[in-house]
Amino acid sequence: MLIRARQKQSDFVTYSEEQVKRVLLSSGVNVEYEVETDFIIYCPYHNNHRTPAAEVSKETGQFYCFGCQESKSLTEFVMFATKRSFFEAARMIHSKQQESNILDDLSKILDKEDDFIEFNSELINALNKNALSSSRAAGYLKGRGIQKASVEKYLIGYSEKQDMITIPIQAPDGMLVGFVARSIEGKDFKNSPGLPRSKTMFNISRAKRYDKVFVVESSFDAIRLEQVGAHAVATLGASVNKRQKELLKKYFNSIILISDNDEAGKGMQEKMKSSFGHSLVIGNLPSDVKDVSDMDDKRISEFVSEFDDEISYILQ
Repeated sequence: MLIRARQKQSDFVTYSEEQVKRVLLSSGVNVEYEVETDFIIYCPYHNNHRTPAAEVSKETGQFYCFGCQESKSLTEFVMFATKRSFFEAARMIHSKQQESNILDDLSKILDKEDDFIEFNSELINALNKNALSSSRAAGYLKGRGIQKASVEKYLIGYSEKQDMITIPIQAPDGMLVGFVARSIEGKDFKNSPGLPRSKTMFNISRAKRYDKVFVVESSFDAIRLEQVGAHAVATLGASVNKRQKELLKKYFNSIILISDNDEAGKGMQEKMKSSFGHSLVIGNLPSDVKDVSDMDDKRISEFVSEFDDEISYILQ
């Protein structure tokens, strides 16, 4: 039997039911359904998009997830969901005391959301199982500096028929939306049908909880950075579109771009500079490497440590 400790109602600030609902909607959180005392939502603290396992009290705003056991006050929940400071979250909650048209609030949120179709997780798991059992896949990934722990964490897969390594891609909220694939021999690339690569970035659902992020072109480069303790996303190419720029502005305060050492990478730098200005830090790679993956872990770690003291700019 599942047992959890609840604080006394008197220990919490109380709100109106409508105020709590307005706060959730304004935080980009959809209410999946309601019970007598709670709003039921998907938990943003862990990747679960099949069953809404979290509840938010209609009276106190207290958040609790039955899946990961996370428990937060309404203010703490808003801070996490919207990247606001404590005082900014408190002001936002207070502002939702006033009556407003919830349908209008919801329509504004939905206008900003992208429609994603969930990809077949069974296929991703099967490909991942292949990668973990295949000596050919293991040898290739080891040669690219990808650790076994990363193969498991990112569900990296292997298609024996196509002789390709597959990298799952998620929407910003963590929903699995497809994969990108690269051939072991040569340099052929394929995407799963309908992959919405222009609406998301590799690893953004994990990295978005941090203020500083490294932006690279390749998912392999992002994984190599993550393995040395940096937080990284990959644009899946040298072009960064409007939606991807909006995601970077929404989730991160400090952005460090590490584009490839080629003409396309230089073009990427110029386009990002024009959009972000002084809010962007350019991480120029050493002249003897083309991309992050050309360096060993020690050199990558030394490279990213150079940005520890960089000023974090607040993106406007």
